[in-house]
Amino acid sequence: MKGVTIIIILSVVWSIVAGIIEKKKAAAKKATKVQPQPRVATEWKADPVKVKIESLRRRKKSQQAVQVLPEEPPKRKAMAPIKPLHEKDCPLPAASRVTRNAVAPSRQLAAMLNNERNIRTAIVLSEILGKPVSQRA
Repeated sequence: MKGVTIIIILSVVWSIVAGIIEKKKAAAKKATKVQPQPRVATEWKADPVKVKIESLRRRKKSQQAVQVLPEEPPKRKAMAPIKPLHEKDCPLPAASRVTRNAVAPSRQLAAMLNNERNIRTAIVLSEILGKPVSQRA
């Protein structure tokens, strides 16, 4: 029994020591990866105003080169008048549009929230789709 206890204690201690060693290795690897880039001294002595003027001139030249005279739209041919599909002697009445009675959105929402499951779903969706907790006022 004593030997099993010692083995368990040694395995726990070893797992802790191994974790510490891994953290140190990861920190050393991260430190070697992040090295400041050497700065190169350049002799850029252009006037910012002249640079802006040149860029505007180039843009104007490229726009002038791209502009093409607009073409005239093709002339449309005269179409024959559309014949009605419904004839006077037809036994069927002319088709008319059927309007549905639209239910107000507030009534739809009230009907949906009468069910507890729908309320839970609404709360979960508001949590998922809403702002994160850290950004709420």
